[in-house]
Amino acid sequence: MARLMTRSVFRLATGAAAGYLLAVRPWHLRWGADDAEVYGEMPGDDVVRSPQYRATRAVTVEAPPAAVWPWVVRLGGYTPGTSGEPDEGLQVLKTGDIVHAASDGGFVVEQVDPPHTLVLTQRGADATTTCSIALRELDDHRTRMVFRVRIRAEPGLRGTGHLARMDLSDFVAMRRQLLTIKSRAESTR
Repeated sequence: MARLMTRSVFRLATGAAAGYLLAVRPWHLRWGADDAEVYGEMPGDDVVRSPQYRATRAVTVEAPPAAVWPWVVRLGGYTPGTSGEPDEGLQVLKTGDIVHAASDGGFVVEQVDPPHTLVLTQRGADATTTCSIALRELDDHRTRMVFRVRIRAEPGLRGTGHLARMDLSDFVAMRRQLLTIKSRAESTR
């Protein structure tokens, strides 16, 4: 009986892993993005070459890039404050600024071109990560917000562990971030 249970658990685990790798993971690595966005170049791609993890997500925002940009800056953790409309004076980022300060050093502004491009880089002991955000104007009142993460892990167990953690947590966090920015930008129009 125990042997039969072990086989059943093994089959279930194998099926779940296959389902994740074949269906769920490909979907979450490109949530909302079309082929041109997934396979096209973005600012910051040259920072992390040959990434072991790459995800491109996108959403259309019913607001122009200038109305979306303050929320990218604010909700990305780049300015102080917790509520209300973003303060335009607090959103001046420049190359070399450190954002998301944490025990691991935080992200460094690699490239910034308001209100269209923000590239952040984190060079840690386990991996080098870039987060690129592009705001592409569709017409007078709509923006395509494209977000890309690229990670190159260091060889070894720590780097592999970092990739595994990112694979599980990145989608949830980035999808929430995109949808929150979209909601806030559209509500202040």
